[in-house]
Amino acid sequence: MAATAVLTQPKGMAPGKFEAELTSLDAGVVKDIPAKTSLTINGNAITGAQIDTQIKTYLATFAAADTAKQQYQSAVKDRLAITVEARDFYLQVKKAVVAFFGAQSAQLADFGLTPAKAKAPKSSAQKLVTAAKAKLTRAARGTTSKKQKADINPTVGTPMVAVAAAGQSVEAPTVVNPALPATPASGSGSGSTPQSSAGGSTSNGVSAPVVPAGSGAASGA
Repeated sequence: MAATAVLTQPKGMAPGKFEAELTSLDAGVVKDIPAKTSLTINGNAITGAQIDTQIKTYLATFAAADTAKQQYQSAVKDRLAITVEARDFYLQVKKAVVAFFGAQSAQLADFGLTPAKAKAPKSSAQKLVTAAKAKLTRAARGTTSKKQKADINPTVGTPMVAVAAAGQSVEAPTVVNPALPATPASGSGSGSTPQSSAGGSTSNGVSAPVVPAGSGAASGA
């Protein structure tokens, strides 16, 4: 069985360049070789007229490819110019069709659209499981509801500052929040806790007045 010859494009041969070479060769054949003069081509005698005809056949194929390439490039350019507009129009028509027939209509398949699946109603057991999972998630994340957040308001109440006697440190402000149990502030001196009522005494028996925050009272008077 004879092997089939496979024609491949020679390396470094660009179609445009080779087309120009064929054109130049044909011009020389027409100008300098008489039509009836024969040349030996591949062992065969071929006249100048036949050579010219064959070269022009090749050139016609190249010209057809060049024309097709130009048409293709022009078509691609036109396609790019209308792609955005066509896409927007498609989406608008799709939206209108879904609204007309319904998101779950089987007729949407006629338009190449996939109908939405109907959500099955949850059973009582599934609802209980969902609620339990949500509760566990809130507990793990430490999240609170709007009502719980409203109860935690550090601006409620009047901050009280205990000013010690001369030479003693001033205690940090204690925020009074009616919604939460009061937490005694730890003393910064000898470990004692000043009284929250007016006229309370410190551990050394010296009376420490209690004044509201921002009243301008200075320590160590």
